[in-house]
Amino acid sequence: MENFECKLSKVESLEDWFSQEYGQDGECRPCRLRPLASLYLGALEEVGDAKQAEALSSAYDDGDILTIAKTLDKIKSGAEESLRKKLEGLDCFIQSYKEEQ
Repeated sequence: MENFECKLSKVESLEDWFSQEYGQDGECRPCRLRPLASLYLGALEEVGDAKQAEALSSAYDDGDILTIAKTLDKIKSGAEESLRKKLEGLDCFIQSYKEEQ
């Protein structure tokens, strides 16, 4: 993941991206929420941001897909620059990932 380079012309907000159940290639977008939330949680724990990690865990336990996506967007927008860039990279990765057939 560290060598990942985003090649998308535009990375959508997670709320917008997860508002569609399936993408153009038929990928199941809700299926990608759990791995993305887990990657976000790991990034937050890595920088010691317990408050945002707790907010994410709470949203994941209690919320629907769009509530969780909004929480991820909010965490990203309020993060310091290096963490925000890492989270933006995760967003691009999840939105551009193609499963092998």
